[in-house]
Amino acid sequence: MAQGPEQIIQQPSFSFTYDFSGSTSSQTVPPFSTPLVQNTDNSYLLSPSASPSKGKKKAKDTDAAPEEKRLAQFKPRCPQNIMDRVERVRQQRLFMIDRLRTENELSETFSVLGSTGNVYTVVIDKVPRCNCPDALKGNHCKHILFIFLKVLQVPESSPHWYQKALLSTEVEEIFAQAPLAPNSVAHSHVREAHARAISQYTGPSSQSVKKRFPTKDDDCPICYENMHGIPENGLKFCDACGNALHDECWKQWQASSQRSGKAVTCVWCRAESSTNKRKKVAGVSSSDGYLNLAAVAGLSPVRDTSTYYHGPRRGYRNNNFWDYDDGY
Repeated sequence: MAQGPEQIIQQPSFSFTYDFSGSTSSQTVPPFSTPLVQNTDNSYLLSPSASPSKGKKKAKDTDAAPEEKRLAQFKPRCPQNIMDRVERVRQQRLFMIDRLRTENELSETFSVLGSTGNVYTVVIDKVPRCNCPDALKGNHCKHILFIFLKVLQVPESSPHWYQKALLSTEVEEIFAQAPLAPNSVAHSHVREAHARAISQYTGPSSQSVKKRFPTKDDDCPICYENMHGIPENGLKFCDACGNALHDECWKQWQASSQRSGKAVTCVWCRAESSTNKRKKVAGVSSSDGYLNLAAVAGLSPVRDTSTYYHGPRRGYRNNNFWDYDDGY
């Protein structure tokens, strides 16, 4: 009897024996649903299309860089205690008097003149930090926020400025997009006083401050009348910042300050006027151990706490007394 062509038989999922043409020999078919080929002698072979081995797992890419981990928990929104400090940045006078970029590193160090004249050091890198008392308690202080929002001009819509830790890509983005911020830079006489105090002073500035003549949008800060088109001899220019106001208004401001026993300062930048500047030590240490340039910058050494919260809910109990945020 002629044998037909090879036939492919799908094996059942359990084991049993096929017996064709009454032969005494039999084939035990292995389990599982493996395609078989029936030969002309009634024997069975695995189909060439069937693979007896399992598929290989995809090898891991050992060359891929490990994912960077943030060194502190990500904050999806700005906490209220940080927003309170942002309000202080908006209402208090802070100045950047020095900055140092670490070469080949994602790090920049800033010297910040605080609201009472103390000089604090702020470092912006993957873990932003400051050496002021508020930051040393673990808080995101106003000096860090000042650098982020005013000097580096990080948008308030960005989540970067209120994070306790940043990724390398985030620090790169901040530095790459940061413009110059001349309004947040302390004036030359303050920077020179700071340099003297830390033994980096190299002599007086060779460039005088350029006079800034009023534009059509500039109003006098005393009378609030427009100053555009006023001749130069009718204006008074600040020796520190170069900004102007009406000469007559300046005389009224000067007389008022002298009658009240206050130092005559620039209406714009609060630098002490050269007309009554007294010889002072370039820098002194405050009782807290920080370099203080309040006298040089025309700042009050008394801390303004009008924007601080003093209620008990944010205090913490310490030896039966309530401690509060001191608002540095």
